[in-house]
Amino acid sequence: MEYVLDLAPLIAIILGLLGLVFWWRWRTKRKEEREHSDALSTLAATLGGKVVGREEARAWTADLLPPMKSDTEGFTGWLGTVRRPRFETALDFRRDGWSVRVSEASMEQATSDSSNTFYEHRIEVATSPLPAMKMCRRLHEGFLGRPPTPTPAQAEAVGPAGEPPTTAVREQLDWLPVGLPEPANREFTVFSTDAAAVSRAFTPQVAEWLVAEAGPNPFQSPMPILLTFEAGFAYTTASQRIDPDHLLARVDIILGLLDRMGATPATPPVTT
Repeated sequence: MEYVLDLAPLIAIILGLLGLVFWWRWRTKRKEEREHSDALSTLAATLGGKVVGREEARAWTADLLPPMKSDTEGFTGWLGTVRRPRFETALDFRRDGWSVRVSEASMEQATSDSSNTFYEHRIEVATSPLPAMKMCRRLHEGFLGRPPTPTPAQAEAVGPAGEPPTTAVREQLDWLPVGLPEPANREFTVFSTDAAAVSRAFTPQVAEWLVAEAGPNPFQSPMPILLTFEAGFAYTTASQRIDPDHLLARVDIILGLLDRMGATPATPPVTT
């Protein structure tokens, strides 16, 4: 007992330090959240749009693709999830006549020593009906400049574009590869439920524009790695928070592609 009493000051110091660490992490988190919210509000003001909170932030395509789906699938994903993904905020605005929603989701997952918050944001554009389609950037090099080594499943599916979206599965439609005019065919993999219609939309002029705008490095390009068209939406996701400094470049390249494909703006749904 006397030994424990002798250790009491040390225990008190350790507990105090732990409390200070947790307080500092909480304070830093609050500061980051405040700065992020202010940056989104500033961007919304410049665009004539608005920022909505958790009650209204659900993505238009949430029923087609749940947030952070790949991170929560299977037993491992379920086991490591401390808090299920949820949409936290969204930025709504109009750009050149198009209705755009950029939503941000987060989840808590267990790591080796604690739980961490992971983020995903989704860019959505409401568009006139188009054939279901996925367009994926071919990765000739990995992030560090090394050749990518796809798994057998990825090679068989020709990357994520080979996996049909929800609407194609639901309607039991054929999911067909689409050949683009060069040089786009070397840089992109495309699948669709209507290969002929998509081929007509991607004229040689559109293909040249696409490659020029995408640039040589997919990891530094505003062109999404994967862009999906279905159910009156064009959308893409990224495993990070909304970046106000680079968001519009990505939005504009999606809108530029829609314009050149002959699509027209549509009225977005009411999200609650």
